[in-house]
Amino acid sequence: MVYGYPALVAAVGRRLTIINNGRRSKIISNIPIGCGMGSSAALAVAKSALKIGKLDKEKINEMAYKMEVRQHGKPSGVDNTVSTYGGFLWYRKESENLKTLQKVNPVRKFPKIYLMNTGRPIESTKEVVKNVANHYLNRKSYFDTVFRDMEKVTKSFLNYLYRSKADFEDLVMENELLLEKLGVVSVSTKQIIRRIEKIGGAAKVTGAGGINGNSGMIIVFHKDAEKLSVFAKRNKIPVFAVKLGEEGVKIE
Repeated sequence: MVYGYPALVAAVGRRLTIINNGRRSKIISNIPIGCGMGSSAALAVAKSALKIGKLDKEKINEMAYKMEVRQHGKPSGVDNTVSTYGGFLWYRKESENLKTLQKVNPVRKFPKIYLMNTGRPIESTKEVVKNVANHYLNRKSYFDTVFRDMEKVTKSFLNYLYRSKADFEDLVMENELLLEKLGVVSVSTKQIIRRIEKIGGAAKVTGAGGINGNSGMIIVFHKDAEKLSVFAKRNKIPVFAVKLGEEGVKIE
């Protein structure tokens, strides 16, 4: 894992609940599993909140991160952090002991966003991250350039939320191309994304992506919801609208 590059993340309007009657727990979730939506992080956060028993978000997030480490090896910690705190976050991890976290309060209303499920990746998040790390060792200069460009795009997304003149559609497309340069987008998913671009939209993979089969969930922007719906139906790809910047963990 290469540290030091920031992420601008937002909690998506999907819910995972643990109901505990004192002896047995029941998990209720509408988060797709293994598709780049942070389902494991959401579960880790919910289990941590249940174990701690009070809404101490710092402790909840710390415990959830340890669970994510056992699951994924060297996660960035961004998934459990946004699941814990919710909203829009600026997150940067320099090392295990140095992480920057700041709430972002958008001035601009965020555009309507959709998610499409390309299918569950063959590789786990851990395997995808390890693949990138292995390639990085052999092509450090190339990957450092890609990571720096990704940082620039991330900062442009941040500026967009504060009403800069940045074009949201162009930023999504640019970010996707950089992810493709990292090698985390499968051929079949690239084809879907190119077709979305052809009908006037933009899309990028979420989560770790996928290499040899599917790449999980892709986030999609299109000004014409009907056109996107027709495309999804014609290609038999599940699609649904989502809200960004939703609430994080809570105890009821």
